[in-house]
Amino acid sequence: MSAPAVARRYAEALADVAFERNAVDEIAGELRAFAEMVEAHEDLRNLFANPVVSQSEKAGVLDALIARVGPGDYTANLLRALLGNDRLHYLTQVYEQFVREVNERHGVVVAHVTTAAPIGPAERERLARKLREMTGKQVEFEIETDPSLIAGVVTRVGSVVYDGSVRTQLLDIKQKLKSGE
Repeated sequence: MSAPAVARRYAEALADVAFERNAVDEIAGELRAFAEMVEAHEDLRNLFANPVVSQSEKAGVLDALIARVGPGDYTANLLRALLGNDRLHYLTQVYEQFVREVNERHGVVVAHVTTAAPIGPAERERLARKLREMTGKQVEFEIETDPSLIAGVVTRVGSVVYDGSVRTQLLDIKQKLKSGE
């Protein structure tokens, strides 16, 4: 089974529990902190992904980390389930999928926006309003700048890309000139 499929299964199950127990924010924070800790320590990543290290040794390390960090029962149970099924190395993907699942259930989409120059609050609000109209959902932004766009905005919401950059418009004109259109 692929990493995205594995992550989606665990994330959906965890989201079901989190919503049922009204513990979404708590579990999200604990899962993020644990995923960041594992990602920040190469030795931990290698240990949990290493098939030569026994399950009991991995479980001992995980239990020590759980005791030190102190996540709630639901998060600790997820971590133990991931370890027991040799899936703990997918923890970051599980966390990311959990966030997507929670956002989807709350009617929120994340728009990855790339602009040629930083945008101000007014432009950001206009973009949010337009994306709300297009998606029918609340919008959260991840914004970065890329001067190579020359001007304009490229926005990705899920797998859909809205490219309003001058760079792309110039490339389109160039292609049309080459093809004789």
